[in-house]
Amino acid sequence: MKTLGNILLLVAKDIRLELRTKQGVVTMTVFSILTVLLLAFAFEPGREETEWIGPGLLWIAFTFAGTIGLETTQTSEREEGALEVLRMSPVGRGSLYVGKLVANVILLSVVELITLPLFAVLFNFEVLPMLTQLLTVQFFGTIGFAAVGTILAAVTSYTKLRGVLLPVVLFPMIVPVLLAAVEATAAAFRGDPMTGALRLLIVYDIVFVTTGVLLFGSVLEE
Repeated sequence: MKTLGNILLLVAKDIRLELRTKQGVVTMTVFSILTVLLLAFAFEPGREETEWIGPGLLWIAFTFAGTIGLETTQTSEREEGALEVLRMSPVGRGSLYVGKLVANVILLSVVELITLPLFAVLFNFEVLPMLTQLLTVQFFGTIGFAAVGTILAAVTSYTKLRGVLLPVVLFPMIVPVLLAAVEATAAAFRGDPMTGALRLLIVYDIVFVTTGVLLFGSVLEE
């Protein structure tokens, strides 16, 4: 119970910091909207084309916006001195990681929930019949993305080239998550079973979250 309480306090801290600065969500939302707008005007696909290229375009918007959001929130936390406080706190390093992971998933999910209706309108694609499947894929895909992004954002936050370095190290690491998420989203778009891709995505989530819990302490101590 104490561990759960610590995690909830950390999540609340990160959410309050975001509500005060309003940098992460605003930046991610604007970037995600612009990405979807540009892709919609560039491709102008019909329904059949959207079923095939839409999942990839959607996750491109999520990934780029999420990367910017991770770097922005980490920078804000560093400037506020929160990283040094976390390093000196008696809270378990695994709890610190899970708290930051949950907060990042919440913030990323807010942006995705704003982006999805805009995608449906611009691409003239009906998402309501498959909304449950799409939200399920987004949830597990966001966990996988945030699991890797949270620890890598902490690693790169100590470097001078953090804004450039984070995408360079993040994108190769999240390829398995993105491939599984795109495949599951494509299956949902076509009305096909997405069980296999979704199971693979969940396996990736478990592996990456476990790795983050084990390694986050070492990252903070470096």
